[in-house]
Amino acid sequence: MLAARSFARWFVVLAAITLVGCASTPPEEAIKPTLQTYAEDYQALFQRLSTTAKRCFASKAGLYRSGAVDANLFTEIGYGQLTLSVGGRGNDNYYVSVRIEKQPSGSKLTMISDNMAASQRYRELVSGWAHGDQNCPAV
Repeated sequence: MLAARSFARWFVVLAAITLVGCASTPPEEAIKPTLQTYAEDYQALFQRLSTTAKRCFASKAGLYRSGAVDANLFTEIGYGQLTLSVGGRGNDNYYVSVRIEKQPSGSKLTMISDNMAASQRYRELVSGWAHGDQNCPAV
């Protein structure tokens, strides 16, 4: 009887560890890069994204959160890099990295995000800006 209880306790502990391990594994769609293509020139797309991101993130600086945009255009090698980051108190720090590359006809946009909780939200935000949306939702 004692052995059965001991086995049951170990089984519960192992099951809990397994479930915690599964819960912390990011879903595939959260860690995959988002790829999009556009007919327009990469420089025009980069300019629209960086201008909107800087305007939106600059207006959202507050007591508990702050937003930052790092944007670099490398015309000599045909791409632009944009990083959006949101910092706050605790564990709610996010970033989205966007690379816009010159293509033979148009441009290619690649996005990655480090935070599962905000990944989809920020990817949708950047996609909207790429399509011309000028809205600045809360960071």
